[in-house]
Amino acid sequence: MKEILLLKESRTLMIFSVLMCYVITLTSNLTGTWTDPFLSFLLPLFDCYLLSVLAGILKKIRLGFLVSIPVVAVLFAELFTVFFYHTNFTIYVVLLLFETNTQESTEFVHAALTHPGLWNAVAITGLTGVVAWWLARLSRKPLPAGKVRYGRMLSIVLFALIAWSGVRQMSAYYKLFRCFTSASTTVCNDVHYIPHLNTPFVRLAYGAAYNMASAAELDVLERSVAAAAVDSCSYRCPLIVLVIGESYNKHHSPLYEPDYLPTAPLLQQQREQGRLVAYTDAVAPFNFTSNAFKYMFSTWDETCSDEWTKHSLFPAVFKKAGYCVDFLTNQFAMAQTADMWDFAGATIFNRHELSDLQFTHRNTGIYEFDGELLGELPSVDSLTARPTLLIVHLRGQHVSYENRYPKEFSRFTSDDEKTPFGGKAGRQMAAHYDNATLYDDYVVNTVFDRLKATDAIGIFLSDHGEEVYDWRDQFERTNERTMTPEVARYQYEIPLMFYMTDTFRLRHPDVAEAVAAAADRPFISSDLCHLLFYLGGIGFADYQEKRNILSPRYDCSRKRIIDFEVDYDALMKGFSERKTPENG
Repeated sequence: MKEILLLKESRTLMIFSVLMCYVITLTSNLTGTWTDPFLSFLLPLFDCYLLSVLAGILKKIRLGFLVSIPVVAVLFAELFTVFFYHTNFTIYVVLLLFETNTQESTEFVHAALTHPGLWNAVAITGLTGVVAWWLARLSRKPLPAGKVRYGRMLSIVLFALIAWSGVRQMSAYYKLFRCFTSASTTVCNDVHYIPHLNTPFVRLAYGAAYNMASAAELDVLERSVAAAAVDSCSYRCPLIVLVIGESYNKHHSPLYEPDYLPTAPLLQQQREQGRLVAYTDAVAPFNFTSNAFKYMFSTWDETCSDEWTKHSLFPAVFKKAGYCVDFLTNQFAMAQTADMWDFAGATIFNRHELSDLQFTHRNTGIYEFDGELLGELPSVDSLTARPTLLIVHLRGQHVSYENRYPKEFSRFTSDDEKTPFGGKAGRQMAAHYDNATLYDDYVVNTVFDRLKATDAIGIFLSDHGEEVYDWRDQFERTNERTMTPEVARYQYEIPLMFYMTDTFRLRHPDVAEAVAAAADRPFISSDLCHLLFYLGGIGFADYQEKRNILSPRYDCSRKRIIDFEVDYDALMKGFSERKTPENG
C-alpha cells in the first residue's frame, strides 16, 4: 500500500489529517454549523494525500516539519474555531485574524486559555494523533501470506477514492486560483468562483484570498473618495462629536436594563438632567469590526446597484464641506500601520492617502486605557474655532475585559453577577466586563462633559455588541451558521445615545425636538452617515432623507439586514427572551 500511495514516510500525517477532517465535521454537526459527514470524510482525501506526500519528500532532507507542523496547526485551529466561534473557517474568521493587532492577539490568547473549547480541542487533537500513530504502526506490519491480496485490493480502493477526491478538488483549486488572482471581492462572491468549501485547507485558503481581494479594492475606493463632490453645506451643527465604543452589550447597562448593576451612573445622571437621550432600538449590521466600520463609514448601502468602493466615506465628505475632522482612536492609530495584522486600520483608516482625504488631525499612538487617550482631545477653543467633526474611537469592552479598566474601577466582583452560565469563572468574566462598562461610562461622560459650555451635539454608539454569559456558556462573539434571536440580541444590538448641551438645545430647538421624538425608532448603524449629513447641513449625492432617523420622512419600515441576509426585525418578531435565574 505504502509503495502505491507514496506514503512510506508520512503515513501517520495522512491518517491524522483524514481523521481530523472527519472529527471537525462531526464536531461541527454537533454545534449545527456543518453537514454531510460522508462526503466530508471522502473529499479531504486528496488534500491530505498531497500534503502528506510533500511532507514525505521533504522528510528525506529532514524538512518534513515544514509541512506537518502547519497541517497540524490548521486542523487544530479549525477545531478550536468550531468550539469557540461555533463555525468552521470562513472569510470572516480569517478577517478576524487580519484585523487583530499584536496586543489584541495576545489578549485573545489569554481569553482562549480560559475557554473550555481550547482544552477540548487539545484533547481531541492529541487523542486523534495517538490513534493515527497506532494505525500507522499497525499498517507497517506485514500481512500474512494468505491476506496479501486483500491488502492490494484495499490499496486499489484507497487509491481510487483519492483519485476521485482529486477530480472533485480540481474545481476548487481552479476557483481558488481565480480568487487569489482577482483584485475584486465581486469575483470571490460570484457563485461561479466560490470553491466548494469542503476541507479546512480550502476554507482557509478561500478566506485568505477573499481578504486579499478586499484589500486590493482600496485603489478604487481612494479614487472614489477623491472624486466625491459636496453640493452645499449650512453647518447646521457647528460641533459634532461622535464617540464609537467597542463590543458594548447594552443589556449590561441600566440605561437599557433598569434593574441591572449600576454600570452607567454618569450617563444616567446626564439623562436625568435632560442632556442625554438613549435610543432603544439600534443594531449593527455585523458583529465584527471591519465590516461594521465599512458599512458605518461608507456612504454606500446594500440597496446600491454598484460596489461600495464606488462611493465615499463620510469623514471625507465632512472635510470637503469645510469641517475640521479630528480622529482620535485607541485601536487604529497611525503609528500602528507597521502591524499588518491590523486589517481594518490598515484599510479605510490607516492607508495614508485615504487618511489624508478624511482627516485633518489624528493621534499617532495608542494607550493602555481609553481614559489616557482623552489627553489628546483638542481644547475647547480649538473645537469651537471652526466647524468641527470630532470622532473618538475607543477600545471599550474589547476582550480581554480585565485589561480594559484601571484597578480603581474594580467595583463589581463575581458575587455581584447573577448569570448561571460558566460557573464562578463565568461570573468573574462578567464582573470584568461590567467593570469595563463602568469605566467606559466614565470615559464617554468625560468626552461629553468637555463640551458642556459649547454649542455641541454628541453621539455615542458601538461598532457591535458582545455576548457575556447572557444566555449560554459563551463569551465574546461567534459566527453562527444559523442566526438565532439570542445571538442577534446580544451580539448585534448596540447602544445609541445623543448628548446635547444646554446651549445646543437653546440654539437648535428643532434638532433637539427631533432627537427626543425619534428615540424609539428602529436604527441600523449603516445609516449613520445620513444622520451626520443632516446634522452638518451637508448636501451630498448619497444622502437619503428616508435613512436619516431624525427626519419626519424616515422610513421605519425598511428592513434592517444583519450578517448580510438576516432580516433582524423578522427574526426578533415575537421573540421572548429565555427565562433564567438572572432575568427572572
